[in-house]
Amino acid sequence: MNKFIFPTAQAAVEKIAEEFKTYSEQNRPVHISLSGGSTPKLLFKTLAQSPFKNEIQWQNLHFWWGDDRMVPPQDLESNYGEVQKLLFDHIQIPAENIHRIRGEENVEQELARFSQELTACVPNLAFDWIILGMGNDGHTASLFPHQTDFADQNVAVIAKHPETGQIRISKTASLIEKAKRITYLVTGAAKAEILKEIQNTEAENLPYPAAKIKAKNGKTEWYLDNEAAKLL
Repeated sequence: MNKFIFPTAQAAVEKIAEEFKTYSEQNRPVHISLSGGSTPKLLFKTLAQSPFKNEIQWQNLHFWWGDDRMVPPQDLESNYGEVQKLLFDHIQIPAENIHRIRGEENVEQELARFSQELTACVPNLAFDWIILGMGNDGHTASLFPHQTDFADQNVAVIAKHPETGQIRISKTASLIEKAKRITYLVTGAAKAEILKEIQNTEAENLPYPAAKIKAKNGKTEWYLDNEAAKLL
């Protein structure tokens, strides 16, 4: 496990925000995939404030999501809606740089449309950077233990939350693994036990998608706060 440990969640997201700035200086379209969850909210709030708000060249960054729930953007469950409210409403970014999953649409039709957009826009389907979270059950994006097809060669898949039955669209494991860089951003004491298990056990012996999904030709790293890393 290639890990970087920060004193606080805020310190971890500030490091990521700095890297957004570096990526934005490349003067080309840079494709970044975002995650839902509580720690990314902290990231979006940080990016929406000075100095990042004014220093990042937003016109060069293209934003995607690892997954989203099939709900309208104004629904509190919408990953896209969260970023719009916390970040996009506060910065100057071209509308065409935001590639959301349209949760208000019919799921089959949206899967086809989103898959087509991914294929058309992302060179070689290799994202520059995919930021992922991890659930307490070891899921990432909407790829859950015991129901993820790691061999699925499609770019996106319809997923169902194992407990609530909520329908989502998610990037597939095989698409995520094409990324040039994958960063798992994991914070909080609730994740400490599972991180210890992931560090000390061969990935093929674990059911957790977060333990298995790694960049095939790029780098995979874990950004953790002290709380999450306390058993490592």
